[in-house]
Amino acid sequence: MSNTIQKTAIAAAITLASTNGFAGELGSLTSEVKINDYENGLTKTEATIGKGSYKLSDDYSFLFDVDKDFIKNEGEARKEGWDTQFGLAQGAGSIGDFDATMYYLFRYDASWKASDESDSSDTKQYIIAPYFSKDITLGGKDFSFGIELWAQLGNDNDDSLKNKSGVETNFYLSGDLSEHWNLELAWYNFDYYDTEEEEYDYQIGTENYLTYSLPLPAGFMFNIENYVEAYHTPDSDTTLAYAHIQPELEFKKAVNEHFSWHAGVSYEAFNWEFKDAKGNKDDKDIFDNNEFQAYLGFTIK
Repeated sequence: MSNTIQKTAIAAAITLASTNGFAGELGSLTSEVKINDYENGLTKTEATIGKGSYKLSDDYSFLFDVDKDFIKNEGEARKEGWDTQFGLAQGAGSIGDFDATMYYLFRYDASWKASDESDSSDTKQYIIAPYFSKDITLGGKDFSFGIELWAQLGNDNDDSLKNKSGVETNFYLSGDLSEHWNLELAWYNFDYYDTEEEEYDYQIGTENYLTYSLPLPAGFMFNIENYVEAYHTPDSDTTLAYAHIQPELEFKKAVNEHFSWHAGVSYEAFNWEFKDAKGNKDDKDIFDNNEFQAYLGFTIK
């Protein structure tokens, strides 16, 4: 385990241990192993050691997400890495009709060659993100609407914190369209530092899910995930898009009120990747990288 992960884990343990004055309790803890196998020869195994929250008080929760990644790309050396996030969520009351929550987050990602730990790199991000949410009604349906303001500093391999700096203004809408259909929409506005041009580049994006869910007997669920995301960077006149239709068979079993386990398999029946860059450099319009996914895990709450 890297020194950064160790220090962060120790700090988190001290934080939890020092909350005797709080009514601390576990919100949730999920551990899971997930395998993603792509038709272009890439296989990624992600072991979620722990993801969830711990309630420190009525206003504060400690958030954690620790993943160990194992990546094999055809024709390349196998790599390993960490993908982690730690933070605090602070309930900030109401602002007008919105409920406000402050997020203070630290992200740490690292990777290295598995055989000899060479070719290593890491990325750190320090984030403050206020989030404002409210319940609304559209067309007779109940939805959750959110506005996220995001500011961060960060770096690769301990270079300047400016190199991963930027701000975001994002909008979210989610809710059930019917008994079986759920909709999630996101609209992104990014403005991040470009190290090559040494200036900030604006990017607009969207990420959307339309999911069908059908309960089956004995704890099984059949889902179809319809997904599309797209981004445009005006400065470079580059457009990226990705879409898939992914059926899934999922199983969940509650052992008792605090413990449950789950498993599932899915396959992208339709996959599309698109890139249109100024000057036609590295353009793509492909349909042949379908993904198989399998996962197994448990949740404590």
